[in-house]
Amino acid sequence: MSSRHPRPIESLLLPLKPESLQCLHRFMEYERSPPVGRIPKRRSAAVAVILFVGRLGDLYVLLSTRAGNMRSYAHDTALPGGKYEEGDEDEEGTARREAWEEIGLPMDRDTVRKLCLLDLFLTGNGLIVTPVVFLVTDNSLNPILNPQEVTNLFSMPLSAFLHTRPSRIPGWHFGISTRITPASPESLSPPPSVDYAQDVVQSETNTRTRKGTRNGNGNASVNGNGKGNENGITKSVTVTSSYYGYRDVKWGQGIVRMHRFLTGREGGGEGVKPVYGLTAAILIHAARIGYAKEPEFDLLAPGQLSMQQRIQWDINNGQGPLARAVQIEGLKDDWVDTKSKL
Repeated sequence: MSSRHPRPIESLLLPLKPESLQCLHRFMEYERSPPVGRIPKRRSAAVAVILFVGRLGDLYVLLSTRAGNMRSYAHDTALPGGKYEEGDEDEEGTARREAWEEIGLPMDRDTVRKLCLLDLFLTGNGLIVTPVVFLVTDNSLNPILNPQEVTNLFSMPLSAFLHTRPSRIPGWHFGISTRITPASPESLSPPPSVDYAQDVVQSETNTRTRKGTRNGNGNASVNGNGKGNENGITKSVTVTSSYYGYRDVKWGQGIVRMHRFLTGREGGGEGVKPVYGLTAAILIHAARIGYAKEPEFDLLAPGQLSMQQRIQWDINNGQGPLARAVQIEGLKDDWVDTKSKL
């Protein structure tokens, strides 16, 4: 056992399914790929992937609904987290501080253990995000939501982000964690259809745009090969089912696949949005590492670059806030020779 975790996990968490224990050990042993260069502090952020064990021994992850008055991504389903601030010791410190501020997660490192750092992610507004995986060892904790930042807190099985149908997800209870009577997943009704996650197989939307304009989601619409048509008609392709779906969108010099998972809380007055985009990508990555399994769906769009390649491209070729921050903080030399790796 690693010196970071002197007390065996299995002695703290009961019951714990064998696959859940294996998942936790994989996280504790995980070493992320080292960044190519230093990341500018002003564009650094971290999110907390907070795991806990349900009463049937499955691993769940905490998710929140961002408050409606937030300047960015209001009402979205998200992981607790935010930008680096002066005084944060490292990525773990940023994630812990943000989780404390948003949902009252204790700062105590025994009650909330860090398991590992995951690989870096690039956001649409040029932030480099480090996901930090934590394990809550005391399930009697009561969250204290900051209403200025979070309006709702719920959970989903971590394994849910490897599957395309709820019936295939161990421990699936429509994101209600352990608060309902156990039932066969097949006996539960499918999540309700919502406007932003239509229950269709595939749809293609033609949009007439001026050069350089973007759609309502902040992403330029594209056709299947990632290029707009000469007459100004562009096409976005969306593929969805009642639980899982994706959308391929233009990003930088290529195409990026945005995954979407229903939470089971979209209806009934709760109005929770699906897990989408960056949050979905992080949780897919976490589930792949923890369970040592590949998802049932294609992870990347055809020709999509890896996350590290996208970060390198944005720094070397982009003109956004990340490239500017690298220049301002004198980190350009860290990245100047990485173009040849693309």
